[in-house]
Amino acid sequence: MSDFLFPTLRGLTYPIGKTPHWKTLQNQTISGVKKFVQLYTYPYYEFTLSFDYLSDENSQSDDIRTLAGFYNRVGGASVDFLYADPLFEDNTVEMQKFADTDGETKKWQLTHEVGGFIEPIFGILEHPQIFSKEGSNAPVELTEGTDYEINSLGTVTFDNAPSDGKTLFWSGKWYYRCHFAQDEATLEQIFFGSWALDELTLESIKVD
Repeated sequence: MSDFLFPTLRGLTYPIGKTPHWKTLQNQTISGVKKFVQLYTYPYYEFTLSFDYLSDENSQSDDIRTLAGFYNRVGGASVDFLYADPLFEDNTVEMQKFADTDGETKKWQLTHEVGGFIEPIFGILEHPQIFSKEGSNAPVELTEGTDYEINSLGTVTFDNAPSDGKTLFWSGKWYYRCHFAQDEATLEQIFFGSWALDELTLESIKVD
């Protein structure tokens, strides 16, 4: 797993595609009754991006070299990276609940909510704030390195399991962990000093 961050580039055009993928087992009985069994607990996403302008200013920091360098740095589809969805999310949460403690579990996964649906997240760069709340008491901020450890996959691990009956919350910034869907990307020079890319597909990664 890498923590490379997909660059922000001028020329990103709309529409931007975001497709959730689920897996359902379908069966039909001899009497014609159809049965559906949900196999995924949460989806993976496919993002489709296009760039109608990528600057070429003969600089290592211009858009075309930044994108080409990033694509080659991760080896096409081979290495994962972090991606901030530009559609409608600011990729931050504020006091997002992620666990109800049972007195035994030491490891918890950070989550976020989309329209009432809760799903895990697997990309953290900046260290978030973790809070514990018991009953009607005010939330108490916990201390990283003393109360818990957190990795870049968004997994929070406690040395000692929090006591039963507490609720854990977090605030901070998160990313989708993705990889490129293909090992090829066709960059086109549309005129001097400008390039374009018709389609670039990213897929989010599900982590066990």
